[in-house]
Amino acid sequence: MKSFLEELTKIRGGKNLILCHDQADSDAIGAAYALSRWIGGDIGVPQAVASHTKKLIEELGMSVIHGPNVCDYPNIVVVDTAHAAQLCDTKPQHFFVIDHHPNNHLIEKADAALYDTVSSTSQLVYRMLRELQVPIDKKMALALCAGILTDTIHFHRGDAEAFQAFGDLLQIGGLRYQDVQNLYIVEDRRHRSAIIDSALTARKSTFGGYYILVAEVDTNIPTYAARALFDLGADASVVGYRNGQEVEVRMYLRHELLENCGMQAHDVFRSAPSMKKGKTWGYSLFAGFRSDHAQLDLIFDEILRVFHDRLTE
Repeated sequence: MKSFLEELTKIRGGKNLILCHDQADSDAIGAAYALSRWIGGDIGVPQAVASHTKKLIEELGMSVIHGPNVCDYPNIVVVDTAHAAQLCDTKPQHFFVIDHHPNNHLIEKADAALYDTVSSTSQLVYRMLRELQVPIDKKMALALCAGILTDTIHFHRGDAEAFQAFGDLLQIGGLRYQDVQNLYIVEDRRHRSAIIDSALTARKSTFGGYYILVAEVDTNIPTYAARALFDLGADASVVGYRNGQEVEVRMYLRHELLENCGMQAHDVFRSAPSMKKGKTWGYSLFAGFRSDHAQLDLIFDEILRVFHDRLTE
């Protein structure tokens, strides 16, 4: 890490871009925010941020550039990104990488990298700041805590460092656990009603002893609804939203399915034939899908077929 920190120290105060993956989650956004407070620079995403990050972005009072021109920045740090496909058309020629995902395909192309397969990229940024003895204020602590909470799926999984770092950051920032958790609470009564309805009408399937819950939500909050079904006990929760032929789908996958069966959320989506025509993103335990021309019922059937085939072999 020492050599990597030396490289980043050289670009402090320069014209920097901290680039997150498309549909940036709270780990990407939180890590990028805390890093930007140290090296300075802009924060960008190829096209959009995930819906659940918007409250965090508002709380931090930060600006995010959508579709930044990478040619405008001599120094680019790519955070929380494992593959060039996650950057869409926003692909820099020269860049640094900070990431935690297994099977990272960007490291070999990076000028320098900080890489460790821990629970979150936010942990790696916290390591850096701690090593450099950078003062961490309340907003930086909140950003990093949000990142850790997201990528541990609210501590349904996580390594020892994730728990330790989270506790340290709560103390450093003068935060309570509820301050972080509140970033994810759906306060709109209509949205809460939609989540309850999705839970009551969810389609339950059992394959190989694992519970798969599939549901449709009538408002565009599939991420929140999928997490609610996951918290209810699903081993995999799949929630879709449709507006005409525009479709959004989100899925959470319990770690046991990855560890015991080798299943990965993004791979499940990519194995469904009708989902090849839209945009898929995610990692081992979470996946998202968007298309402006898809059939949600067909997608649900194909996803369940993937689970059936892989869990009943």
